[in-house]
Amino acid sequence: MAFWKKARDKELPPRNKEDIVREMWSPKKTADQLFNVKAYGAIGDGKADDRKALQKAVDAAYGTLKGGNLFFPPGLYRISGPIEVPEWGAGATVSWIGHSSETTRIAPSEPMDYLVRMRGGSGSVKGIQFMGTDPENGYTQLVKVCMVASDVRDKLFSGAAFMWGAVHGLQILEEGNNNLCVFDRLCQFSQNGSVIEGSGASGRGTNISFMKLDPAARDVHVGAYFKVGKGEGSVYHIDEVGPRSITVSPPLKETISPGTPYKIHLGCGLQTDRGSDNNVYGIYDCHFVGNAATGLMVRGLYGHHIQGGNFDSNGIAGIHIGSGAINTTPAYSGSINHSYFENNGYANVLLDYAAGLSIIEPLLAKPRDGMGDGLASITSLYNEEYQYDTTSILYNGRLHQYVPEGGRSPLDMKDEPRITVNRKNGASETETVKLPPAPTHKFSEEVEIFVEHSGGQEVRLVCDNAKVNNRPGSEGVLAPAGIGYKITAYYNRSDKSWMVSHTTPLS
Repeated sequence: MAFWKKARDKELPPRNKEDIVREMWSPKKTADQLFNVKAYGAIGDGKADDRKALQKAVDAAYGTLKGGNLFFPPGLYRISGPIEVPEWGAGATVSWIGHSSETTRIAPSEPMDYLVRMRGGSGSVKGIQFMGTDPENGYTQLVKVCMVASDVRDKLFSGAAFMWGAVHGLQILEEGNNNLCVFDRLCQFSQNGSVIEGSGASGRGTNISFMKLDPAARDVHVGAYFKVGKGEGSVYHIDEVGPRSITVSPPLKETISPGTPYKIHLGCGLQTDRGSDNNVYGIYDCHFVGNAATGLMVRGLYGHHIQGGNFDSNGIAGIHIGSGAINTTPAYSGSINHSYFENNGYANVLLDYAAGLSIIEPLLAKPRDGMGDGLASITSLYNEEYQYDTTSILYNGRLHQYVPEGGRSPLDMKDEPRITVNRKNGASETETVKLPPAPTHKFSEEVEIFVEHSGGQEVRLVCDNAKVNNRPGSEGVLAPAGIGYKITAYYNRSDKSWMVSHTTPLS
């Protein structure tokens, strides 16, 4: 025990790359390149300051030519300053291995911008919880970002947790080459961010000024959200931050004056920043729960694929793709597959400048305060047509694609719902078909009616709450009597009317 205390308390002299490389065959690592942090003086009892010991272990692991496994036995490793992966170790393959995210935790004892600055190419991060709070001091929130990462090509995150950061859980910067990152096996991004509430603001258009609030001092940043009021159009993206002011988009719906309550939501579970080399991410069965702004923010990436996962109780949205002003780099070629959305604040998915996106059978519970049910919970802050024109959603067995205002999508619908009319020959009354209510979402809605036999009578199409061919919905339109023909109806948002066409009946 005296040996460990001596190692812990000893002031370590400055060390450079050459010093560490000379220690490649130190007895502190095993022949299979296992670097146990306790062999470098870490205690992990939740009381000792383990920063110097952990930094020494990190330097040793990244200082070898072969890399290796950096092993954290179960424990609470409290640190007084951030752990830095050295830039000269960016090419080393080092895996951070803990027992589990429940039993192996790294937490702050002092305020800091980030807990860990991750660099390095391939390798993995497994079974470690990176905490933004201090469990030994009333869970005081001390860390802005649990992990900041760059140059993390071919990195696997498995069973890791990023929790209670004052801003983000894990932020992958636009710096360097961040390709081929995979998150799997129940990684957790939970309880990150914070909400600023106030009433001393004034603004119109895109500019908002504050009487007392200094946004930068409170960690308000580009990508956070300004919310005023309730319902659709109550959320705005923060595009610029200045002294006692912010710039938002889209423009405010109404002028804000002092006394109007507002909220600023900042913080994501996982934010992947736009960059020319930030491509191909896989996110499989991960939890994004209770983050103040969004669970996942995807900004300007190619090939972002989300399989399963739980997006629950996030303040603004479960996922935001292509965030920021419209002229930012779009997020290309992504997919969201069988993911679960529940109890999010404003929307389940925000699509602002997404291209080539497929959403397959999401489970969509109604947000608490914002958009409506079902597909209406997948929306945009900006309401621009081209943000949806390459997006398709398979929802409840039906394929939906965006229809610009005033016109139809050039993409044909598949597997649209069908209604069949088949009456006995010589029927005495007109067959009436009721079209669905007007859709509340922003994607195409198309209905196909196949007339096997009209019984010799015309077929009338009506709608309770929308027009039909620009006529009163209760009056509807008549399609001719016939055998073996099809009626197609699609909803035109600009006219708020179902538009009906039919083929010539077979003779």
